[in-house]
Amino acid sequence: MAASGYRSQTQKTFQRAALAAALVCALVVLALSRTRTMDWLESGAYDTRVRWSADPARADKSIVIIDIDNASFNELKEKLGRWPWTRRVWTELARYTARGKPKVIVFDAMFSGKESPEVDDEFARVMSEAGNVVLAYTFSPAEMDLTEEAAAASAAKWKLLERETGRAPSAGPAEPASPSNSALNVPLDELAQAAAGLGSSNSTPDLDGTIRRVPLEFAIPGGKVRSLAARTADGVAGEKYDGYRSESRAVLRDDHRIPVDASGRMLLLWHGDAFVYRRIPLWQMIASIYPRQWDEKVERFPPEFFRDKIVLLGASATGIYDAHPMPFAEAAPGFLAHATAIDNLLHGEAMRPAPRWFLPLAVLLMSLAGAAILLRIHSTLGGAAALATVLAGYAGGNYLAFARAHLWLPLVAPVGALALSYVSAAAIRYATTGRELRRTRGTLDRYVSPALVDYVLENLETVELGGQKKELTILFSDVRNFTTLTESADPTELIALLNEYLAAMTEIIFKYDGIVDKFIGDGILAYWGAFTPGKNHALLAAQASLEMLERLAALNRRWEGEGRKTIAIGIGLNTGEVIFGNVGSGKKIEFTVIGDPVNLASRLEGLNKEFKTSIIISDFTREQLGETARVRSLGGVKVKGKTIETMVFELQGLDGFPRSS
Repeated sequence: MAASGYRSQTQKTFQRAALAAALVCALVVLALSRTRTMDWLESGAYDTRVRWSADPARADKSIVIIDIDNASFNELKEKLGRWPWTRRVWTELARYTARGKPKVIVFDAMFSGKESPEVDDEFARVMSEAGNVVLAYTFSPAEMDLTEEAAAASAAKWKLLERETGRAPSAGPAEPASPSNSALNVPLDELAQAAAGLGSSNSTPDLDGTIRRVPLEFAIPGGKVRSLAARTADGVAGEKYDGYRSESRAVLRDDHRIPVDASGRMLLLWHGDAFVYRRIPLWQMIASIYPRQWDEKVERFPPEFFRDKIVLLGASATGIYDAHPMPFAEAAPGFLAHATAIDNLLHGEAMRPAPRWFLPLAVLLMSLAGAAILLRIHSTLGGAAALATVLAGYAGGNYLAFARAHLWLPLVAPVGALALSYVSAAAIRYATTGRELRRTRGTLDRYVSPALVDYVLENLETVELGGQKKELTILFSDVRNFTTLTESADPTELIALLNEYLAAMTEIIFKYDGIVDKFIGDGILAYWGAFTPGKNHALLAAQASLEMLERLAALNRRWEGEGRKTIAIGIGLNTGEVIFGNVGSGKKIEFTVIGDPVNLASRLEGLNKEFKTSIIISDFTREQLGETARVRSLGGVKVKGKTIETMVFELQGLDGFPRSS
């Protein structure tokens, strides 16, 4: 029991088992971290951090999206008819915006089929004159088993990408695509030749279908080609731009090193939802191009508005756009991912995945932390507070790394390891040292108030129950003439009266943080100061003694009214250094106090008969009480075995604690 007992073999067993459990928990969590469920949880936590940390003010204001939205469909259906609209719309849009000298015009739309020679030639001419138009194409996974004619047509499409492979050299990883496993959807040949560049608009969602990262390059026969975002960023830098390089885990753009994953995909640094970039409904652009056909109140955008802008045409209208789950919405327009990727590339920033070694290290450390909390803290509330502190510390640091350093550290697995290890250690403690604690509580409950029991169990590191010297205040009380009373009273009635009396006195002793050592027949041995550091134990004992007399007076009045016997008691109080703790061995162990001060308290209780008083205290107790005690000197007495007299006093009351007459 005691601090020494608590650090016994049982404690060592708990320590070894808790540490072993922590290691097992770490291995279990690491194994679970590879499952879809854990990936889904971590991805959800990632999306939450994205939403909390996104700063719209950091979004590039030069990116402008011309949005084919639902309102545009409603406003233009009478003028343009059913979808798909003629390419004359896109020709005029390119012509109009090009007049404002934007840095680049990007069409996130497919122009693969022919419309008419006149329309297609005009669109190609406008794009060629603009010199800064980027068109999209896509790879579609497919098992290709083509006829000779279809194979020739496919080869012609792939040949269109040859000029894109001749750009800056690239040694890093890329998404694979080849004629054997991908169907290629490219713009019409003359449109592709007229464009300043082509870029793949393919996205690669995570396992849960959410777009969080985008590929920057695709490996095709003969070289690598860029994504739509990467090709747009090249266009912003200039047609002859050659500052792009890729390595094993990064893309280099000029002086910026942009991290990518093992597949060459960039983890997007989101700045906000689909409205974080300026969005202009297509119908307002048509109104700007043909102002006389629209009401004057309609907002118009002159060509100069697009000077040095990055103009991205995309669609959000229901039924025609490529909707994907993204961190900000379950269905967001694809142009949001493209715009964000362009923004990231231009500013040389992206989220950085944690290095591979971080997850096992974090899981191990958090698992050990969960066990360490219960190894160091024995209080349930203290342990819970420490657990919450560690959890808040890791989660807070994790968020700061995410928001400020753009570093994605795993959250769910380390936190899960902490919780699992803590619960495992708690179960082990319950089965090992918990059994010892319950036995200690069972012992203390017989002597100490519930509040003091809780204090002892929560401070076992500093409380010694195995035997120690300490200054305490001892109380002895005894019923006067109890032997005579037993001769004249009915035994059953007397036992009932005695039990009622002892219960009332015990309640008062507990109220004042006292410890009931034992009942000696009708007598009580109690003491104060063992588990109440910082409190005046003599004062607590004195207050308890005075209240015991008050309670007894109330009991006597009730007993007398019921026609039952009444009793009187004497109390002796003494303060001194005693030995307290578990005394004995084997099956006979008693938690008690021993020493000369105990004997003196017993002697003082007996003097009440001689002096016809109720409470007698020693000079040592009186010194502890100070000026608050109202006393009457009774002179000196000699205790058996001592040659020096001890001054004794009758305790008549305490200032602020009047004794009822």
